[in-house]
Amino acid sequence: MKRFGTVAAMAICTWLLLAAPALAATPTAGPPYPDAVTGQRVYDYARVFSPDTITEAEQIIAGIESRTGAQVAVYTQVKPDSDTLDLANADALALMNQWGVGRKGFDDGLVILFDMESNLQHGQVSLYAGSGYRAAFLSDSERQAIFDDDMKPLLADGDLDDGLMAGLRDIDANATPEHAATLEQGRQINAVVAAGGVLLAVLLALAAVGYWLRHGRDPVVIDDSSVLMAAPPADLTPAMATLLLADATSDRTVSAGLVDLAAQGCIAFVADPVAVDGDKTGVEYLGQGNDTLPAPEAKLRDEIATKSAHHDNYIKPNGMYRLIDDFTSFKDRLETTAVTNSWLTAKPSSVVMTWGIVAGLEITVAIVAAFFWFVLGASGLVVAAVAIGLAGIGTMILARYMPSRTRQGALLWAMLVAYRRTLQLTMTQAASMTDVVKAKALPWVTTPDQAMAWGVAFGLDADIEGVLSRSMTKPYEEVDPKEATTWRPAWWLTQPTGGHAGHGASSSGASGSSGIFSATAIPDPGSIMAALGSISHPSSPVSHSSSSGGSFSSGGSFGGGGGGGGGGAGGGF
Repeated sequence: MKRFGTVAAMAICTWLLLAAPALAATPTAGPPYPDAVTGQRVYDYARVFSPDTITEAEQIIAGIESRTGAQVAVYTQVKPDSDTLDLANADALALMNQWGVGRKGFDDGLVILFDMESNLQHGQVSLYAGSGYRAAFLSDSERQAIFDDDMKPLLADGDLDDGLMAGLRDIDANATPEHAATLEQGRQINAVVAAGGVLLAVLLALAAVGYWLRHGRDPVVIDDSSVLMAAPPADLTPAMATLLLADATSDRTVSAGLVDLAAQGCIAFVADPVAVDGDKTGVEYLGQGNDTLPAPEAKLRDEIATKSAHHDNYIKPNGMYRLIDDFTSFKDRLETTAVTNSWLTAKPSSVVMTWGIVAGLEITVAIVAAFFWFVLGASGLVVAAVAIGLAGIGTMILARYMPSRTRQGALLWAMLVAYRRTLQLTMTQAASMTDVVKAKALPWVTTPDQAMAWGVAFGLDADIEGVLSRSMTKPYEEVDPKEATTWRPAWWLTQPTGGHAGHGASSSGASGSSGIFSATAIPDPGSIMAALGSISHPSSPVSHSSSSGGSFSSGGSFGGGGGGGGGGAGGGF
């Protein structure tokens, strides 16, 4: 009895010694996976195949690779958690990316992965193909048919050896040189598509840059402190100045135009005492004004008169949206005048729109190419889509710089820059708008109202606020009406006047009524400048009514391919 126990113990120890290497060689279920072994294509870590099956499978896979170059890997692991096809496909994709199954650039790899349950009788099978393999050899539906018709019946009966071999024989029969040639031809077409897309993108970019070099560059005019400041042309109004400085119109263009009309005695800005947040300032039409206006400003004045005629010459804040189209037309007329006067080569809005359409078409082509890449999985289409898309974005950015000044327009730009610099310095040192006029910073500016209009045009909002704040430090009741430095804009009203005269050019005195920007008679300069933005940019009335691959390193003897654009097939058994 004792001898028998000794023999049994020795037998158990001998079995453990022999089995230890095999047990130690079993890795944890991936991903990540252990490194591939050079020359090995079947990895049966779940130990569900016989040695003869593994040998025959290696031979079949070697034949496929020698005939077509495509690479096949078989991998088994015990992983009960991967109990759906989606999870098994994810595991197979991770293996393909980590090992680089398939040739790089061809992506002609196929992974047959078994995620086995603990009983080693059932599990999930994924036949995951790279984009090249699924395009040239077996599509997703064809691999699914191989699993459903040939593999699954055998696997469900517990015959895993024959189940694997049935699938491999179908795969082997399909792996013909003709299919490999199709992949090679597709790869060449893919390369041509990629190169063609890049070439087209370069040509589009060169076309845009070439147009800008020929037509879009402004003449070079040196801006120097020695440049003399002659009086501007008659049509160079504050609103026109915003256009020539920026080669484009904006909300500031409208603000400058409206303040200019107010300075000429044509309109006044009126607060609505019951207005809530939003548009807080309306416009009252006062009359034809003091001087003859250039055509764009005169037309805007007449449009305001027409729109306000049925409302006692007053457009309320919530009705300012009626002027949206008029403001747009005002900008367009300014551009037309600038071209007519030979200050700009073409209307900026038209040039920007034309090149914006070109950019939109380029981006549309890129989107179409990306869609076909999604459908076909051809990487060349990705390259083409990215290249053309970048060309479209570049064209869209460059479109803003396509409008160009003429030589005369460039000279006016230099004058305006000097005007702006001079007016800003004067406002910094002035105690009131009256002082700004007295300094004759801009010789043709003879009233504080005009100085403010030009300050708005030049974007000197903070400087205007500073001047107004310094001139409004005394309460109205303490101000001498005859003192020249007490100018305050008379065209800021609390209530509409019904279009009566007396609310035009400028005001040196003080009224006892509360201002439109504060509860007292002293207006808040910051609110004045903020309100101009809401006036020049009114809002319309609102109507109320009820698979990617992981970043794994390639290992073993596979060719560096991946699963991007690939697809899985298979299922449970």
